[in-house]
Amino acid sequence: MNPQSALIVLGAGGHAAVVAEAIVLSGARLAGHLAPAAGTDAHLLGPWLGDDAGAADLVAQGFGLVPGMGFVDGQGAARRGAWLAGLPQAGLCSVIHPRAVLSPSARIGAGGFLAAGAVLGSRSTAGPGLILNSGAIVDHDCHLGANCHVATGARVAGGVEIGDDVLIGAGATIRQGLRIGKGAVVGAGAVVLRDVAPAATVVGIPARQIERGCA
Repeated sequence: MNPQSALIVLGAGGHAAVVAEAIVLSGARLAGHLAPAAGTDAHLLGPWLGDDAGAADLVAQGFGLVPGMGFVDGQGAARRGAWLAGLPQAGLCSVIHPRAVLSPSARIGAGGFLAAGAVLGSRSTAGPGLILNSGAIVDHDCHLGANCHVATGARVAGGVEIGDDVLIGAGATIRQGLRIGKGAVVGAGAVVLRDVAPAATVVGIPARQIERGCA
């Protein structure tokens, strides 16, 4: 396989499987997975190539790297952000599922992923490491920081500013023109009608702030 046109998924869990399938469906070439050996008993579309320690050498050979680690809470966001920062940045590649929509005027940073049914609207931007998951919609003129996860079926209306390391939970709705602070978590199904402070967790309809770890 010519490494100049082949991608390696970093991870071997559920999100990594979604990313790997998107690579194949998009017509790109999947070289395999980098992941701890403990995770290699899962069904993988490509061969296991070792752990992340070999990432820099593979980038030097011309392979591209695609992050395959997701997160579902604030602690996970922080871990993923630190992990992304430690990767060879020049080798990070983005993957767009063929059934996703990336506006011609939208821009995403390195290592981003748009899953099936995801939409990133006109003039919107996202920093490195974006996860725009299945069926999630980010409308026009939104700006997302690094390492943001907009989970399955979430809706972000136009003109929303979202900081780094933010989780927008599955099925959540964000009203137009709001600001979501760095490290915030919006719970699944929440309806956000006002700004969310950095590192805050909000849940419910309408969304209200709670202490992390509380229901």
